[in-house]
Amino acid sequence: MADAGAMDQIITLQRKTATADGGGGVTEAWADFAEDANPWANVKAKSGREGLTEGRTTATFVVEFTIYNRADVTELDRIVWQGVTYNIRGIRAEGGRKLHLVIEAERGVNS
Repeated sequence: MADAGAMDQIITLQRKTATADGGGGVTEAWADFAEDANPWANVKAKSGREGLTEGRTTATFVVEFTIYNRADVTELDRIVWQGVTYNIRGIRAEGGRKLHLVIEAERGVNS
């Protein structure tokens, strides 16, 4: 659990949206949350790994983001931190009265 002083990084929460493309189809894009898309967070590196996929080296990196609790974040959303996109893999509430959300997210993989 992180105290307020440890939440020293601003992240951006994004959600996939669908908009009409004018030709009868739909275009999907990522957009910042409508309200408070940039919460303060405590950021901790968790793990990283390298592997070989279809003859190419791939690397993934798991990070834990802790923010104040909010009901609108899901595993279908993503986080952008320091210009890098992280796909949310798991969310849990922690602390007295479930004050914080701990979000485990991974970069280097498709959503």
